[in-house]
Amino acid sequence: MSSMVLLFLYLNTLHLTHCDASDANDLQLSVTDTNLTSDEGVTETQHASCKIATEELVASARTSVTRILTGVCNTKMIDEKLRALEKGLIKELEEIKALLNTVLEGKKEVPKLAKLYDDYHEGKSDTLSPRQSEIDNFNNTIQRTSLLNGPANLFFYYWQIKHFDEKLTNWKTARCLRSSTFYVGQNGYAMFIKVTPRYFPDGTVFIGVGLTRGRHDSILKWPFPHKIRLEILDHSSEQSRQDRRSRIWDPSTLCSEYFWGRPKLTGEPDNAECVGLSVPRQIFFVKLPVSIDRPSRSTKYLWNGSITIKLTVYL
Repeated sequence: MSSMVLLFLYLNTLHLTHCDASDANDLQLSVTDTNLTSDEGVTETQHASCKIATEELVASARTSVTRILTGVCNTKMIDEKLRALEKGLIKELEEIKALLNTVLEGKKEVPKLAKLYDDYHEGKSDTLSPRQSEIDNFNNTIQRTSLLNGPANLFFYYWQIKHFDEKLTNWKTARCLRSSTFYVGQNGYAMFIKVTPRYFPDGTVFIGVGLTRGRHDSILKWPFPHKIRLEILDHSSEQSRQDRRSRIWDPSTLCSEYFWGRPKLTGEPDNAECVGLSVPRQIFFVKLPVSIDRPSRSTKYLWNGSITIKLTVYL
C-alpha cells in the first residue's frame, strides 16, 4: 500500500494527476475474504486496488492486508459469553417462576388469613372483662403471697376457652377439651387442664387437672407434692365477685401414685386426672348486674361467650 502512495505522489509532481473516480475499478478497498483459522482468532484478508490513467501512462496497483482478529471475534470467547448469557437467562427465569409461585401461594392463603381475622374479631369484645388485667399480669407466673399460715409462693395459670357457651349447648356427653401443656415454673412439673362441658347427661360441667410427661421429669421429686385449687372466674365487678372454687386438693391424701407419679416414658403422656371442680350447667347463665358494661353474650361466668379457668399451685 505504501508503494502505491509513493507512485501517486510521483505522478502528481509530473502533473499527471488525473485519477478517474467514476470507474469502480479506479480505486476501491474491499474485504474479499474472511476465514476462521482456529478457536484462538479470526483471519481477515483485505484487498485494495487503485488504477491511474493519463494520456501517457496507465498504471495500476493492488495490495492485500491480512490480520488476525482476537477479542470480541474470538470464537471460544463468543461461545463462553453465549453460555454465560444462557445461564443468566435461566437463573432469571427461575426467579420469575419463584415469584409467580409466591404470588399464587399468597392468593391461596388469603381465605385462611381472612378466616383467622374473622375468628379473632368474632371472639374479641370492644369491652374488656373486668378480670383481664389480672389475667394479663399473673398468668403463668409465680407470686409471693401472704397466707394465714405465713408467706408462700403460688403459681397461677389462666386458661381462656372461647365459644364455651356454644360448647355447653351443642357438645355431646363426655366430649372434652384439653389445654396446652404448661410448666409450673421454669423447671417445674408439666401439667394440663381438661374440661368436659357435659360430664353427665344432666349437664354437669367438670374441670380436671393432671400431670403429663415433661422435659424436667428426671430431676423432679415424685410423686407430685403440691396442693392445687381450680376456679372459674366471675366477671362481675370486684365488690360482688363469687368465683366458683374447688377445695384445695392435697395429692398426698388423695388418689394414688398412679395419678401423681412420674408419667410414663413411652405411650400416652398424660396421667389420668384425679381431682377437679364440678359445677352445674345453670351457673353459666346467671346474669351480670345491669350496671356492668358487657357484651351481649356475657354472664357472671362467661365473658362474650368465653370461660376463664384459673389454676393455683401452692409451692
